[in-house]
Amino acid sequence: MIEVIGVPGSSEYQAALLIRDALTKTWRGIDTSPAGEEHVKIAASVKLSGQKVSDIDVVVAGLFRTKRYLVPRSNAKDVDGNSIVGAKVRVRSFVVAVEVKEHSSDRMRIEAGGINVKYAGGWKSATQQNDDQAHALKGHFQDTTRSSPWVYRCVALLGIPELPRTRGIQQPNAGAVASLFDGLEFLMAAATVLGIRKINGEHAISSGNEELMEQVLSDGLFQQLRPSSLDRRRMDRIASRPEVARQLGSLLGKQRVHLRGHGGTGKTILLLQAAYEAFLDRGVRSVILTYNTALAADIQRTIALMGIPSDGDAGGITVRTVMSFMYSWLDKLGLGREGDIELSKYEEECREANEYFESGAAGPEEVARIRKEHHSELGFDAVLVDEAQDWPQSEADLLATLYGGSAIALADGFSQLVRGKATDWKSSVIGEPRDGERSLRDGLRMKASLAKFANALADEAGLQWKLSPSTEAPGGRVIIRIGRYAQMDDLQRDVLASAIMDGNMPVDLLHCVPPSEVKSNGLHRSSALAESFYRKGWMAWDAVDELTRRNFPRSSEALRVVQYESCRGLEGWITVLDGLDEAWQLARNSIKTLQSAEHLPAEAADAAAWLRTMIPLTRPIDTLVITLRDRDSRMGQVISNVAARLPDIVEIQH
Repeated sequence: MIEVIGVPGSSEYQAALLIRDALTKTWRGIDTSPAGEEHVKIAASVKLSGQKVSDIDVVVAGLFRTKRYLVPRSNAKDVDGNSIVGAKVRVRSFVVAVEVKEHSSDRMRIEAGGINVKYAGGWKSATQQNDDQAHALKGHFQDTTRSSPWVYRCVALLGIPELPRTRGIQQPNAGAVASLFDGLEFLMAAATVLGIRKINGEHAISSGNEELMEQVLSDGLFQQLRPSSLDRRRMDRIASRPEVARQLGSLLGKQRVHLRGHGGTGKTILLLQAAYEAFLDRGVRSVILTYNTALAADIQRTIALMGIPSDGDAGGITVRTVMSFMYSWLDKLGLGREGDIELSKYEEECREANEYFESGAAGPEEVARIRKEHHSELGFDAVLVDEAQDWPQSEADLLATLYGGSAIALADGFSQLVRGKATDWKSSVIGEPRDGERSLRDGLRMKASLAKFANALADEAGLQWKLSPSTEAPGGRVIIRIGRYAQMDDLQRDVLASAIMDGNMPVDLLHCVPPSEVKSNGLHRSSALAESFYRKGWMAWDAVDELTRRNFPRSSEALRVVQYESCRGLEGWITVLDGLDEAWQLARNSIKTLQSAEHLPAEAADAAAWLRTMIPLTRPIDTLVITLRDRDSRMGQVISNVAARLPDIVEIQH
């Protein structure tokens, strides 16, 4: 069986069909054989999340339980460099990352076994790009399968009918095919990059054993993404092209853009709108940096659904976690060890990098060289910073040195400090225009009643915090119950049914849980709530696990579960805050510990904990469900008082 996944019409999808046809002609009947015997999946325009490279033109994976062979015609070598032309090579399984290029021969150079193609900005290595994609794909499967398949690579040069030859030898001798390729040429081009190995005494192409390849073939990247109602609303907002986004988009990458506002005022979505405008109008390539891995995955899902390129040479939008991005730079500067992130040393390493530049050991020329050589990973025109108020100062200073203060756009949350002192970003744009500054006050995410509830709770807690309720979105409700949401089967079913009746999908719901609801077996973490969903036969994106939250939910049937610390920037049509009083108490305790050295009064920790609590309280759109462990807790008392003030909005269930 052969399956092709993707949206017809693109060059990537056309390449996927060419690969399908090539394999079908090579092995008769492979397209109609049972999946239990031989199964090939070909996905076009694949989006990855949590990797340094986000876009792969085509991913091909296959598992053959029947005996399928190839007989190489030329250029085939084993891992020791010996020719195996004319020998039988068994095809057991394969995973291939394919980069598609449509350049004509006069815009292509093949040198030292590598392919370079010409763009408006100069020559770029398609081979290096494809190699980076293969590493990213391997990293993706390590996250999702907890194992490591052997990933091959191949560049499909669809702009030329056949590869050139030098003294009768095809160039390059591995890792590429021209447009008139067959199945033998495709698989041998991919496999001979690293050489053909021997398995059980015979030459073989294999990416992994049957168990691993079954996991690969069932991976979510081979599932067609389907937007939910909430996805469509978010996509429509980004593509709506409001005037303020046009204004900010015209400045992005050239002048500082700075958005400030409470949670729920639309800072992140406005940054995305501006990035989309800059991409459409000027071909700007932007990267969004966030500490929140779950938010990075959420944004990547939206980008994937909209078909916005991430690594395109004509611009695009990608998203990276901050530390991963900065460690890439530290590695390229020779100041860090790639992939070895040590939180205790991170700020110190950023300070050392700043000193490296201040001493003159490196300068703009080296930065420009690195950005050009590693274009897919680091070559961005604009850098969008989420939760900018919470960055370590050394990290912010280094980013400004690498890209310039004017290329940086900020989303800055009022009263949303989690890590300590607010970051100074102004020093990198002293004396420059301030046309890109905007203060956002209206509650754009929440329906009006939810904003009123948040305002009332902040007032009851003694905070100077307020949102302007939306005049365009009336309604909204709050449900309060005592206990653990994982044990409230009736409420779970009512909440899901309500969302679906409103035209939403399970993925449109957001569930926040405290640490007491999370357990670990040493390999991965899971939540009691997700387990309660599984028992009902429901799907879940259980992002309390670090590797899970690096990859966005690819099914709209998956209910999202995150810990409180991962909820910033996310939203849900219905948002469930499980054990909110426990989350408040934990925040208070951690803040009190940090503040003890400064001899601050207990009231300061209380106020900081309330401010932190306003973050999850501003995640819902239509309905907010809060469960409390103790109705007599401080949080329980505050909510009871708010419920008395707003009886038409708040429903306390028993």
